[in-house]
Amino acid sequence: MASKKNQTAVSDEEIIAALLQSGSIAQAAELTGISARSIYDRMGTRDFRAAYNAAKSDIVRAAVLTMNRSLSAAVEVVTGIMNDDSNNAGTRLQAAKMIIENAAKFSDRLSEADKLTADLAEPPLSFDMTKW
Repeated sequence: MASKKNQTAVSDEEIIAALLQSGSIAQAAELTGISARSIYDRMGTRDFRAAYNAAKSDIVRAAVLTMNRSLSAAVEVVTGIMNDDSNNAGTRLQAAKMIIENAAKFSDRLSEADKLTADLAEPPLSFDMTKW
């Protein structure tokens, strides 16, 4: 096992990249050459968590945008089934339901990711005891 680096010798960006690549703190520690404890310590800071969550949101957003290329075609197929009067009403209703449910799911997931990123980027509330 390679010797561990000083915790501050590895940037937040390097740790975040390692976490996203490996999916675990133990593997990220191996990739960066620092201890898992150092990564846990870094994750305990608001700025790091905000950057990490933003990076995860960016990955999800990129994946969603990539899938949109195929989704557009899929939606066209399902919309065609929904609008085809030769299909029975149950099939057409099921197609409409599929479009509505999936649109809501994707919209909710994107909203959650955006909210998480925004919440973590806001400065913490402070309470000044000297004013009381």
